[in-house]
Amino acid sequence: MKLIYIVDDDISIINILEDIIKNNFENYLIDSALSANIGIEGILKHRPDIILLDYLLPDKDGLQIIREIKKAYNPLIVMISEVSDKEMIAKAYNEKIEFFITKPINVIEVVSVINKLVEYEEMKSTVNQVKNVMNKLNNTFIQDDTKNELFEDKIKNFYSKIGILGSTGCDELIESVKWVKERENKYTLSEMYLSLSEELFNKKQIYLVKKRIRRIITKSFISMAALGNEDYMNPVFEKYSNQLFDFVELRVEMKYLKKESNKVGRINIRKFIESSIIICDEIN
Repeated sequence: MKLIYIVDDDISIINILEDIIKNNFENYLIDSALSANIGIEGILKHRPDIILLDYLLPDKDGLQIIREIKKAYNPLIVMISEVSDKEMIAKAYNEKIEFFITKPINVIEVVSVINKLVEYEEMKSTVNQVKNVMNKLNNTFIQDDTKNELFEDKIKNFYSKIGILGSTGCDELIESVKWVKERENKYTLSEMYLSLSEELFNKKQIYLVKKRIRRIITKSFISMAALGNEDYMNPVFEKYSNQLFDFVELRVEMKYLKKESNKVGRINIRKFIESSIIICDEIN
């Protein structure tokens, strides 16, 4: 059984979260603490898979707790707070949390967030199993051409699912994903753009390649934000939004599209490409 650990100085919040978890996640045990120090002790002892952490506690704040925990291991952390200050949220995400939830607690949001973390855990477990199997098959070889063709089909199917296949720049994006996969993520973006240029070291061509790839990823980013605004529980949005994009920036874009803010979200090209590889590698 896996464990979800709750740290909050408000017992009513703990009770609400425990009820949500019990009613929706039968394969998870629950433990909790009402203070930071007790929480740290319990977390380091039991090493829970998921932590729901209050931002502001009397003895320590959530950021201090995260730093202490991550000296020992890297659990999935969801920050919870009554305060929705942008700077505060940004600091939390800088500490590599997965999600930020604002109080009062919304049942649908909590269930959705934990579902995403459960899916991520399952995906990570599957990847590790595959890696272990592959390490044992050192003498097994697969023809590179066949392997690349299968992987390219997976990319095309995936990009069709998120609505960018056939758009200008998509072919170059697919080639960049294949190029990065071959190098096992050991690369720079400059090297990637250079590899896609027809004439080596032609600065204009390299710039145009970079522009087209940024444009196609931005198109996907805007489409995903619009999808989230339309239906937050949409399966495509639920499954891929946080994998392909920084969720803080995606929320900024969602607010911009709803005309609630003048600030637009920012894309992360490296995250989009590397996440595409992970997602496609998981497709049977």
